[in-house]
This record gives sequence, C-alpha cells and structure tokens, in this order.
Amino acid sequence: MIRAYKYRIYPNLEQKVLIEKHFGCARFVFNWALALQKRYYSLFKKSLSRSQIQSQLVKKKKTERFAWLNEVNSQSLLNALLNVHTAFTNFFKGRAKFPRFKSKKRPRRSYQNPQHGSVNFDNGTIDLPKLKGIKAKFSREFVGKVKTVTVSETATGKYFASILVENEDVLPVATTVESSLTIGIDLGISHLLILSNGTKFDNAKHLAKASRRLAVQQKIFARKQKQSKNYQKQKLAVARIHEKVRHQRLDLHHQITHQLVCKNQATSFGVEDLAVKNMVKNRKLAKAISDAAWGQFVTLLSYKAKWHGKNVLKVNRFFASSKLCSHCDHKLDSLPLSVRSWICPSCQLEHDRDLNASNNIRRQALADVAGLATV
Repeated sequence: MIRAYKYRIYPNLEQKVLIEKHFGCARFVFNWALALQKRYYSLFKKSLSRSQIQSQLVKKKKTERFAWLNEVNSQSLLNALLNVHTAFTNFFKGRAKFPRFKSKKRPRRSYQNPQHGSVNFDNGTIDLPKLKGIKAKFSREFVGKVKTVTVSETATGKYFASILVENEDVLPVATTVESSLTIGIDLGISHLLILSNGTKFDNAKHLAKASRRLAVQQKIFARKQKQSKNYQKQKLAVARIHEKVRHQRLDLHHQITHQLVCKNQATSFGVEDLAVKNMVKNRKLAKAISDAAWGQFVTLLSYKAKWHGKNVLKVNRFFASSKLCSHCDHKLDSLPLSVRSWICPSCQLEHDRDLNASNNIRRQALADVAGLATV
C-alpha cells in the first residue's frame, strides 16, 4: 500500500536558496517543454515523445547559456518534463483543459524528487539530492520505502515535504453492502452534513466568519505600492488569514470523517456525485459552496473508508433527492432552495428537506448496488 505523509521542514538560509533554485528551474523546464510541444504541434499536428524532449533538455544543459540548470537535481527536471507529458495526455483524452504556463507569481510552488530521498527520525532530518540534513518536524513516523518527496512552499513562506511511502500493508477487502449498516449523506450549506439517521453536522462557515477581518486586511493591501516592502508584508498578512481558514476547514473535515468511518458501525456511505465545479458558477452560492468544500470532504471520506474496508456509494448527480418523497416516491415538479420543509401532496407526510434527501440518497445507493430502480 502507498501512503503519503506531510511534514513541515525548516531549511537554513543556504538550503532555502537551493530550494528556490529548484523551484525556478522546474518552472523554467516546464514552460520550455510546453512551448516546445505547442510549437511542434502547430507545425506538424503531432506531439513530441518524452524521449525526444528529454534529449533536447540534455543538449540544452550542455550549453554555456543554460549551464545553471546543472545546479539542481536532474531528476527533478525530468519530472517537470513528465508533468508536461501527463498534462498533454489528459488534455487529448478530455480529462483536463489545455495546459498553461507556470507563473513566478504563483502563491504555491513545488518540485519533486523521484529518487534518493531518505528520512532520519532520530536526527529529525530529511536528506534529498543536493540537499542534506534539512530539519523537519515529524508528527508521526512511518515504516516503508520512500518513493518520492515533494518539496513545497506556501503563500505564507512555510516549507513542507510530502513523502510518498510504499509499505507491506494490504488494503482490506471492502465489506458487503448491508441495508441496516448503510447511511445516506446529504451535503448542504446550512448544515454541512445531514445523515439519514437524523444526525446533523453544523457548517462552521470559516470563511464567512473571517470575511470581516479579511476585508480590512485586503483594503489595506490594495493601498500599498506594488513591490514595496509594505506591499509584501501586507500580502503575507492576507495569505495568513486564508491559510488559517483552510486549516480550520481541513481539520473539521478530518474530525467528521474520522467519526463517520472509525467511530461508527456503518459500513457503507451513500453520497451524491456532485459536480462542484459547475455549481460554483452560480454567483449567489459560489462563496458558500466553496466555503463548505464538499469535494474535499468526499475525498477524505473515500480514502479513509478504503483504508478501513468500508464503501462509499456515489449516487448519480441528476437524481432528484430533494424533490422525491422518501415514503411514497411522489416527485414534485419544483422545489425552490428557500423551501426547507414540505408536505407530500400524495401521502400528506411532512418532510425536512435535507433529511428527506439523505434518506433518498441511501435508498438510491442501495438500489444501485442491487441493480434496481428503487428500494
């Protein structure tokens, strides 16, 4: 099994300079390879292979003009070429948009070390090619073979190392889906989660709570002269607020998913396969949807369930979970978002909108497993 571990690292001044060089060289090679691919495709209507681009890079590094590329780990540069190849493959297969050039002004920068990375838990250091003895804060230890190490820098100037580890653990076989041990989950805004057993998890709305403080700092930031020292200081102040909101949201999602997967008898969870990218195009709800981060929650729930041999059953995004009566299957013609409860015109049963939706998601998830239209 392959698992990832992320640790904060504390490079000294000399190591920071070399890490910055890796960031810059990886970005340069990516942009160069992307421009080369675009130019070649416009002329010949086909793409260059990885080996062809790699041979061009080797020739480039031997010239005096680009000798500075030899100061960094060569494997990291080859990984940048692999990223270009993967981006084009995903584009031609319809999985992603056309790749774009990387900017120096990106708030988060990173580069990969695909080989020769090692960790010393006793000394509290990480060794990488060209970079030895980087101090790190290890929140937990692991046993296994280090595959890749990705070094990244956040907008607030913090450095992290994400380590991909291969160990001898085997993922457990997913348990059989049972109706009595299946929970439907409806994702919402007023409440983050509504379970089919009646449990509701409040939406903390971290971004909304920080909006006033963020607005003040952004107003100050807008008045600073670009590239001045005060501009950089205020930019850091704004980034810290965003970082805190992101960490609060992630911590809440980790707590809830841990409670659902590890402290719950349920073995299967039914969720809607929501198209979040399309939903945030609604300008009235985009901020609230982004603050709830439904996609992040489903991602955490999915891999934790897989680790514990449990199931995440995704229901078709076009399934009318809110408009369908969970008691008699009567379907309403329309149901505005402002209506939080409604009475079924067929069976006269009053429904809480979100609880009814979670029950319908559970029923439909079980029906999909059984290969039936309804349960």
